[in-house]
Amino acid sequence: MLSASIYYDRQGGPMALDSQGLRRLFRRPPSVYTAEGGSPRHASWLELFFDLVFVVAIAEIGTNLHDNMTLEGVLYFLGVFALVWWVWLDFSYYADLYADKDVVSRVSLVGVMFVVIFLSQTVRGVFHGDTFTFGAIMLFLRLVLTALYLRPGVSAADSGPKLFVATWITSEVLTTSVWALSLFVPDPGRFGLWMAAFTINMAGVAVMYVAFDTVLVQVSHFPERLGLITIIVLGETILAVSFGTSIATSGVDLRLSPMLVGLGGFVLAVGAWWLYFEQFDEDVIDRALTAPRDRLLRARQAALTYVFSHYFVHVGIVATGVGVILAIEATTDGTHLDLVTRLAFCGGAAAFVAGTAFLHRAILQVSSETPFDTRVLAVRTAAVLLLSSLVPFGGLFSPPALMAVISVVFASLVAFETWVNPWVDSVVSPAKA
Repeated sequence: MLSASIYYDRQGGPMALDSQGLRRLFRRPPSVYTAEGGSPRHASWLELFFDLVFVVAIAEIGTNLHDNMTLEGVLYFLGVFALVWWVWLDFSYYADLYADKDVVSRVSLVGVMFVVIFLSQTVRGVFHGDTFTFGAIMLFLRLVLTALYLRPGVSAADSGPKLFVATWITSEVLTTSVWALSLFVPDPGRFGLWMAAFTINMAGVAVMYVAFDTVLVQVSHFPERLGLITIIVLGETILAVSFGTSIATSGVDLRLSPMLVGLGGFVLAVGAWWLYFEQFDEDVIDRALTAPRDRLLRARQAALTYVFSHYFVHVGIVATGVGVILAIEATTDGTHLDLVTRLAFCGGAAAFVAGTAFLHRAILQVSSETPFDTRVLAVRTAAVLLLSSLVPFGGLFSPPALMAVISVVFASLVAFETWVNPWVDSVVSPAKA
């Protein structure tokens, strides 16, 4: 019977779930996530499930870049990836701010998962001029997110950050309004308004965390979420390696060249994993939010750089994975990679290395006054320049040779940073921060 059922309140105590309790269960707004018994916070099973659906969207974006390898296609790829990445970022940070244990939040996130799967099927239309369906679905997601922020409103905050929360909600409403307006504007103005909404939202978040002395302070697990999505996008490169091995082993004879390109892609993926996770810091956001007043502003600015740098990390990985597939195909066909393909392949690798340099430097700025190791900065800068130079001059290399150069660059970065071991004493522990 309904009256015999129970649920648990915010403190974990059982409460009878009668009809009045059921109404309270749905009406109860989420609270800001704070420490629970001093235990570390990790991604919930729902959040892991939520991240999983973005595999479909990311794969679809990569497939459309592969099928539209033109300069216009690359620009659309960068823009569409930014918008889908933005969806993930916004909903993930909402789950970081508020506990996802209330029924409305859980049901909303599950519903968003299905809508994101549907959204991924409209990506191809954007690459071919059909932007309305994608825009309408994105508007629905924006409306859901705005409603989620409106639900707790300023009541979820103490007296200090109420203005911060009110400004945040205003920014969400403004962003959603600009997006809604875009549906009444034809291309290319529509795409321009999309980018305007994206910029308004990202800039608004940056300004609020810098301008307000008092902000919402949650126990954060956002670095873990960023790491998990990094693993997901790395999976696209692993799929490219799998494609290479399938080409190499098809038929009667083993074809060595596609296998070698696939091996280079695997070395690249492992190198990217090492470069990102060797300096992984799951407490960086917590330290930024609770930094001493004398370096609070610097810590928040660095934390924003840390988060936003992940766009270059993630888009770079996906573009590089597509480049690996195209290099395998070109090897099989006996052709060279054209300029635009090298832009995606080599430029993506350069974007990843630059993104990791930005975010690792930001981690050190949050944690202490310790500067980014000048040796690492010099070598990563040289790697970015070398990889970027392969865009105009990489046509001098065959696809296997080009793959070899890129994989050697990544392997050399790993070897060098392992040798100098710059991270041992760089990060201040939370107790010392």
